[in-house]
Amino acid sequence: MTDNRVDPTRPHELSDPPEWQRRLETAGLVVMGRAVPDGFPEVMSAVYAVNGIEVQPSDSISDSLVDAAAELDRRWDARAAAVRLVSAAGEFYILAPGPGGHEVGWIHVADTVGRALPSRIAAATGSRSFIALSLDGTSLCAVSVEEYDLWIVTHSFDGVQSEGR
Repeated sequence: MTDNRVDPTRPHELSDPPEWQRRLETAGLVVMGRAVPDGFPEVMSAVYAVNGIEVQPSDSISDSLVDAAAELDRRWDARAAAVRLVSAAGEFYILAPGPGGHEVGWIHVADTVGRALPSRIAAATGSRSFIALSLDGTSLCAVSVEEYDLWIVTHSFDGVQSEGR
C-alpha cells in the first residue's frame, strides 16, 4: 500500500503552485522548468524589445474589428512559425503573463494545444499581452495591447530583425 501523506519536512509539497503557474496551465502550457542556458537574453532586454519607444509592430490588428481576437490568433500562429519560435516538441520560453511576470523570469513551457495562444493567454489572465522566446534565445515573438490596436512584435537577438524568417 502506498503512503500518500505529505511529508511536512518538504514545505514545497504543502503549498499550491504559484499564480503564474496556474495561469500558464490554464492557457494549455506545461511548465518544464525555469533554468535558462548561459548567454540567454535578459528579461528586461526582451521587455524593451517589445515596449521600447522605437518599436514597430510586425503585425497590427485594430481592436475595433469584430473578429480581432481570431485575427490576432491567425497572425500570431503564422508569425510564430515564421520566426521559428516554437520547437518541434512545442517548447519555448515565456515570461509569466500578468502583473509582475517579468519578476518571475523566463519559464520553459510546452504548448499542449499548439494554436491560438493569444486567446488562451487572454482567457487565463484577462489580457492578451505576453512575451515568448525560442529555446535558443534568438527569436522573440510577443503580443502588445496598444491604445486601439493589438500588436505582434518580433525581434531577433542575433542582431537581425526577424521579419518573416
